[in-house]
Amino acid sequence: MTFTIPAELEQELQAQAQHRQMHLEDIVREALTWYVRMGSATIDELTAWQEIRDEALRLVEEPQP
Repeated sequence: MTFTIPAELEQELQAQAQHRQMHLEDIVREALTWYVRMGSATIDELTAWQEIRDEALRLVEEPQP
């Protein structure tokens, strides 16, 4: 299977692979395995926390009147 990922994500994966002294393919396989094995409730909760984080960042980074 072949798929394209955004360049920023690829750079993050490459950095993580280098940091952990692993091949890029192994990091991608590990990440996909971890995601597939998580339950849907856990994924929903993580998504909710990410949305909260994104909103907090937006509020902090926006200029205040």
